[in-house]
Amino acid sequence: MSEHRYPLSTLLGDYARAGLGFALTGAPILFLSLNVYVVAVLAALAAVFALFGGLTLLRHLRRIDLGEDGISASGWRPVRLDWNALDAVNLRYFTTRRDGARGWMELKLSAAGRRLLLDSRIAGFHEIAASVARAVRRRHLAISQSTASNFSALGIEIAHGIRE
Repeated sequence: MSEHRYPLSTLLGDYARAGLGFALTGAPILFLSLNVYVVAVLAALAAVFALFGGLTLLRHLRRIDLGEDGISASGWRPVRLDWNALDAVNLRYFTTRRDGARGWMELKLSAAGRRLLLDSRIAGFHEIAASVARAVRRRHLAISQSTASNFSALGIEIAHGIRE
């Protein structure tokens, strides 16, 4: 069994965006005399940034345990997915540049009505993806062409079960 977490270094940008956004939207409410409608808009935006910061903290504290029989996540909403119950896998790539050179991957797993979503910033993402690929092959799950291509981009081949 291996343990995986989101390192602080990969989440610093999210923490900074949440803090800066909260400060820039919350400070005017505290220090300026504003129209009630402007206060409402700024308060709503401050709430969004606070929520984003809270979700980043929950991601930072979450522990993912990868084992031979499944994967589990501890934290606010614990979940356990058994490889034998895996029924859907989706690996997507999001780019930050027009040429596709930089970006991140998002791995979405479903089993027995439960879901787990991980992104490629987690330590050991390749190991997790390889374990998922083994489970997909064992269970003969059908995956999309884009999911197969994204596994291939990681150097992990899934030769069968591609759905259009």
